[in-house]
Amino acid sequence: MEEWEGWYCFKCNEKITEGEVEFSYLDFKRSVKGPRCPRCGAVFVSEEMARKLRNIEEQLEDK
Repeated sequence: MEEWEGWYCFKCNEKITEGEVEFSYLDFKRSVKGPRCPRCGAVFVSEEMARKLRNIEEQLEDK
């Protein structure tokens, strides 16, 4: 069961599904599978994913 099971888009009230999500920071871009609205494309970031992204940002800044 995905952690976003039962989540709905705040804009259009569509059920959130897994899709391609692009993250970018500085000159780094990466596409991953993640929760997004199938209608408007809004991307949802869980607290766990936000922590992972912050760790990646810190590593990139150190380079």
